[in-house]
Amino acid sequence: MYAEFDDGAYAKLRRSLIRNSAKGSPAQRAFLTAARESDRFLAYMRDSVGLEAGMELEPLADRMSEAEFGNPPSDTEQRLFDAWGTLTPRIACRSAFWGRVTYRHIEAERIESSFLAANGAGNVSGAQRIDAALAATGEEATPLLDRCVRTVLRRLGGLPEARGNRSLYVNCPLARAWWRERLVREVVADDDAGLARAIRAVVHPEAQQYWEELVMFVVSRNSVFGSATVRNMLIKMLAKILDEQPTSPLRMADELKALCRSVSSIQASIELSVLPAEEVDAMMWDIASRVTPGQKADAGVSEEEPT
Repeated sequence: MYAEFDDGAYAKLRRSLIRNSAKGSPAQRAFLTAARESDRFLAYMRDSVGLEAGMELEPLADRMSEAEFGNPPSDTEQRLFDAWGTLTPRIACRSAFWGRVTYRHIEAERIESSFLAANGAGNVSGAQRIDAALAATGEEATPLLDRCVRTVLRRLGGLPEARGNRSLYVNCPLARAWWRERLVREVVADDDAGLARAIRAVVHPEAQQYWEELVMFVVSRNSVFGSATVRNMLIKMLAKILDEQPTSPLRMADELKALCRSVSSIQASIELSVLPAEEVDAMMWDIASRVTPGQKADAGVSEEEPT
């Protein structure tokens, strides 16, 4: 077993900090005060949630900038997965595990605890967001404190109490990086560098909402695509379309959602994984053609991927 936070204590801490009565409270101020300085934050978390014994995941070798931590570039995600490729999905879907991994990176001085408070908006650092929230007074302070606390929790290990299971895959940078690259390696079963590049462009989009929509359908525990074969065919099709058609409507999150819903509605009535791969492939390209006019059904990938 890998080391992680005590799951019950960690969940209790998250709930105590985001409940309505906690907004703007001394508890939120104490949490952010600790998050401002790495040593304080490490002590706060040790005292609040405890550290379960287990095998420690080795932190990444290099120190990360705040921007790199918040949105690891594709090459960082590849190195991360290479280092942690032995993880199983059963472990990698746990907030208590990723909270401990992030904690370990702070402890090893790969990142600063204040990085957790950055939300990528307006070139404002995490430290600046914490300082602004702590300095605020009156009615202005409550929403600033609450939003900042939630950002720290989301980036530490996800915040399922507020955002459901998808929070881990979307909001926790280290977990998100691992799951993205795992999806690439799962779809690309050989050394096809061109296909891998195209798929990384799909799973590492400019807009986070796009990845969030993809997560809901193909990665999270609530995934509607139970078959890895069907999921991989869908991802390959998306990669091909977006690589060949930079202005395709399928680059937009709403169109991706429409495509996935159409495929999942068919999946609800027909077990796609038992159909011939060519038939499923043609079906997906037919659905995609309604979003991307002129796309031929026979232009898809016909090879069946291993489950």
